[in-house]
Amino acid sequence: MNVAIVSYSVCSCGAITLYTADGETYCCKRRNLRRFVDIDLRKVERLHSTVCCDHCANHYGLDLCACGSGEHYRKCKNGYAECGKPMQVLGEYYRVIANGSWLNRGKVA
Repeated sequence: MNVAIVSYSVCSCGAITLYTADGETYCCKRRNLRRFVDIDLRKVERLHSTVCCDHCANHYGLDLCACGSGEHYRKCKNGYAECGKPMQVLGEYYRVIANGSWLNRGKVA
């Protein structure tokens, strides 16, 4: 799926946050970015640097486990149903909400 990345920011934690035309954000450690996104950041608007992003604060990332541990999704050993799945997949979903999550309270599973 082709997603229009309109801008990006760099966090002090070493992560890049990509902002889409649809208002979604995707994060990834700079060293892992090429594995998940084919983008030349020189051709995209760079926003101000940050000191706290979804990658370091909320454990959202293309390279992070869907369980929210902050571990790489291939290395997480927590044993939850979400483990082994990425928290974000560009163009498919920007976060995973577990059934027991406070974000999922009151919703029918």
